[in-house]
Amino acid sequence: DGAQEWLAPFVIFTARFGGKGESSLSRQNLKSVLKQVFCLVSGAGVTTEKRGGAFGKGRPIGLGIQAEQVDALRAEAQVWMPQKRAPEDLVGRTVGGERIVKQPDRGPFDTSNGWLLNHPLMKIRLYCEHLDELKEMGREATMRRLTGDGAWQAAGGDGAARGGESGG
Repeated sequence: DGAQEWLAPFVIFTARFGGKGESSLSRQNLKSVLKQVFCLVSGAGVTTEKRGGAFGKGRPIGLGIQAEQVDALRAEAQVWMPQKRAPEDLVGRTVGGERIVKQPDRGPFDTSNGWLLNHPLMKIRLYCEHLDELKEMGREATMRRLTGDGAWQAAGGDGAARGGESGG
């Protein structure tokens, strides 16, 4: 299965660069993201006690997913289990005939501040954009941009980048 090839490099990249401003992600946030990403990648789907069914069940996410496809899933997630304030980039989109508004008037709501689906999907998008950048700019230039001159070699970033390339 293709997920085996890219999940380990995804975990390494997300731990190191998945935080705000491409900083490292906290251990708790990484655990939260990975729990949901594994459910999405496996096709099991993400569940919550607040509603029945599983988001994304039977639709495993693969590595070749594009940013627009991730955003479409994020919009679908906002309709399925809305955050109290929709992400700005999703406001105005229509999913299944329902228009996404800034402050939805019906629940149940995602009270996790986006950690149920939005953040995990954004981490997948960030990683796919990273792989695209590696293809376009090369490993050296990409890692220098992420970490500054050569710092990535001492920080162990080399394995994350190399793993990312083989997973793409």
